[in-house]
Amino acid sequence: MASPLSVSAQMVEVREYRGRKVQCVHSGILPTNGTECGTQHYARVFSGTVKSAFDIGETDKLLQLVPDEVFLGDPATEVMAVTNQACLRREIRTGEKWLFYLYRDTRTNGLVLPYDSPSKPLAEAQKDIATLRHVSKLTDTGILTGRVGRPNHKVVATRVSDGKEFSVVTNGDGDFELELAPGMYQVSANTIQGLWGPEAEPTISDQGCIHVNFWMHIDGRIAGSVTTPDGKPARYVNVAIIPVSAPDQSFTVLTDSQGHFEVGGRQPGQYLVGVGLLAAVNSAEWAARVYYPGVRTPEQAKVVELGKGEWRTDVSFKLLPPPTAP
Repeated sequence: MASPLSVSAQMVEVREYRGRKVQCVHSGILPTNGTECGTQHYARVFSGTVKSAFDIGETDKLLQLVPDEVFLGDPATEVMAVTNQACLRREIRTGEKWLFYLYRDTRTNGLVLPYDSPSKPLAEAQKDIATLRHVSKLTDTGILTGRVGRPNHKVVATRVSDGKEFSVVTNGDGDFELELAPGMYQVSANTIQGLWGPEAEPTISDQGCIHVNFWMHIDGRIAGSVTTPDGKPARYVNVAIIPVSAPDQSFTVLTDSQGHFEVGGRQPGQYLVGVGLLAAVNSAEWAARVYYPGVRTPEQAKVVELGKGEWRTDVSFKLLPPPTAP
């Protein structure tokens, strides 16, 4: 049976194919630093026509392919490859034109069209082909591509080795492409206040291609400083952030050496902020709790109103002296 490349983590999908249950094994590794979008690790990459497709078992097909535009591998009149049709995302039929990514099975030395490869019908592969054409012209650089999903959104790639920055703006479809020298980069789309997404650290190689998607979230932020009763920075204290409408989702954030704290990714709403608010009831920390803007009880507290994507950087307050024992 044709199978995908070996992976260190797996997910098993059960499908029905021609009246029987089949298992399709997929990688369970989340590509946090991008996915390869070039010809890396493949034996042949080309666009072409399916001359024939024969069943050779309960799940597999033998494909006879005629290359048209070759991106990797020797040009050939015909190419034979095996695929697991039961797990392939769609039926592959005689006469269809596809973009093919084939690897070589080290056990049989035959070519395999893996069902989890980016192979697809030619009509859906125009972006992939444009990228492959670009990569084929490179010598000592690689390509970083990606998607933010927002037009005119700035993306910044910072080279880890020397801190040099390179930037690009997404096109009308929210996609971007950047040619870079080999190396590791820190790539961020966090360039618009009110939006935030996890950064990535892809490694660019010669004539390689890495694709990174950014999933942007509303980035409401609450920040400020905490000082001691004598006005000094309150270093490394836990500041509680309590959503008024969902107190069970409360959490704490630690101040830094200057007494500053900041938390991002907050949804719009009302928040209570303070020190000691989530401490065990009747503990010394609970007894000394302080609510923003520097008061002892929730009735006196000032609720922090956070709009959609708003940054509140003025939530600063002073701790109160410990209460005296009765």
